[in-house]
Amino acid sequence: MKADSLRRQAYEHIQQKILSGELTGGRVVSELSLAREIGISRTPVRDAIRRLEHEGVLEQVPRYGTMVRQLQRRDLVELYELREALEPYAVAQAAGRLQADELSTLKKLCEEIRLIARDLQEQKKTALDAALMQRLLSADMGFHMLLIRASGNGRMMKIVADSRLLARIFGTPRQEHTLDVLEETHRFHSQILQAVENGDRETARRLMAEHIRASMCEALEHYDRSHAEGNARRQPLDLPGDILSELERIEKRPHAPRKRGRK
Repeated sequence: MKADSLRRQAYEHIQQKILSGELTGGRVVSELSLAREIGISRTPVRDAIRRLEHEGVLEQVPRYGTMVRQLQRRDLVELYELREALEPYAVAQAAGRLQADELSTLKKLCEEIRLIARDLQEQKKTALDAALMQRLLSADMGFHMLLIRASGNGRMMKIVADSRLLARIFGTPRQEHTLDVLEETHRFHSQILQAVENGDRETARRLMAEHIRASMCEALEHYDRSHAEGNARRQPLDLPGDILSELERIEKRPHAPRKRGRK
């Protein structure tokens, strides 16, 4: 039982580092460093890494080791299409079935997003910083996952949670969440919750589908913009393959400290 608990701890620790943006697409994952961070042996960390590889979050790359998977635009589209296929169905199933404590929590999660928007305005910032982003991630994911749990489908919860984790890999450079984005998210969540509370299955289904499509459009616009900027900055070097290989070797070599001259 203890071994299972340690594996779960390692698994959730790595997930959280990805969700927070600390581990981003293309970053190498160090088994030893993770074990030291958590304060456990390498075995449960290794097991957690294998599980995340199986789920498509991490991958083995020759000459580099284990890395956070770098997804393509098509992967992002498929992840949102998967959510659009599942979550509207789940929210329709949950309509009229919420317990009093679930309803209370969902209302608090909606209110949290409104408070985040208020704090952003008071801080006179144009986009969320790391602390506000963490609050938004918790409120947003909690809202969606609680609704799916209320549908009574445990397998669906796992699939959607994994797809949302993969989608977070696209957060680097981190997608800006402005006041407009927060207000739109709050509006969708409030309207979805109202429909679910009223037992209006079709309205809840429609609103959830619209919410996911709007999120996908924002994510794709960010992805296209960041990749266009990256390509503009880094034009390919039109050099022979052997020279490019040598250049790559030099770039990866540790920078030697500069020797001081005699005074």
